[in-house]
Amino acid sequence: MPGAKTLLIVDNTNSGVLQPLKDFSAGTAAASGAGIHTLSALTHSPVGMKKEWKRFLKELEIPSRTLDKSEFLAEFRSGYPPATFPVVLVRKGADLAVLASTEELGRCRDLRDLILLLKQRLLFE
Repeated sequence: MPGAKTLLIVDNTNSGVLQPLKDFSAGTAAASGAGIHTLSALTHSPVGMKKEWKRFLKELEIPSRTLDKSEFLAEFRSGYPPATFPVVLVRKGADLAVLASTEELGRCRDLRDLILLLKQRLLFE
């Protein structure tokens, strides 16, 4: 469908069976000032996706996809210049545009901050 939009939520994680637990732990440490957090530290608990995040994604007027860094690079390698992760992008056809940068996501202290940022950006999208 030409012109259709998709929200791409790309986390600074890698695939693997134990990776979600590692990412959550790393994100928790980063939130305390130890480094760049992962989005999954905000959107997930150790047992799965937070209900508020799941509700937000379900209520979006555009479809969304969550990818880890390696999935994103494998699928969009030629269509997107090197970037920092995590990042939230909007895909329109073959075009990708940054909706929320790594720096902006890094300023989100909690899930409410993240949802507010994305809602504000999507209003003007």
